[in-house]
Amino acid sequence: MNSFRVMAIPTEVANEVRNTMKAPRYGFPAHTELSDDQAPCRHCLRLTTPEVDRRILFTYDCFDGVESLPLPGPIYIHADGCERYNENGGFPAEIRSRKITFNAYGEGRRLLGQRYVEDGSVDQAVTELFADPQVRYVHVRSTPAGCYTFRIERP
Repeated sequence: MNSFRVMAIPTEVANEVRNTMKAPRYGFPAHTELSDDQAPCRHCLRLTTPEVDRRILFTYDCFDGVESLPLPGPIYIHADGCERYNENGGFPAEIRSRKITFNAYGEGRRLLGQRYVEDGSVDQAVTELFADPQVRYVHVRSTPAGCYTFRIERP
């Protein structure tokens, strides 16, 4: 059993964006393009393949359904559909070796801790952050781009 759950964006959100080409909650237009780099899809948590995968860029509130204060930002999903990442699948292998920022939050979106990982030691970082009993969840973000990738919760 994993010591944490990986929470990709909900399938309903991904499908809504694909069907309406608008950002949920905000209605901003979504943008489709051919991938020119390896960016993680926030639904399946696999990297897009440059010059092969089409992806949709849209505005997403990474605190939606978790906190009342929003923090919208840009994210990608595969344009042609994909299966949501298994919550109990452990840390996604394709993202493990990237430069990652872990933000640990307590009640009320209070930032309680932060770790930067560049060497793949993600399990250690998550364990250290969850050692604080006040930490409710951890956001995984791209260190170079600053954008939200997924949320980690206790099991």
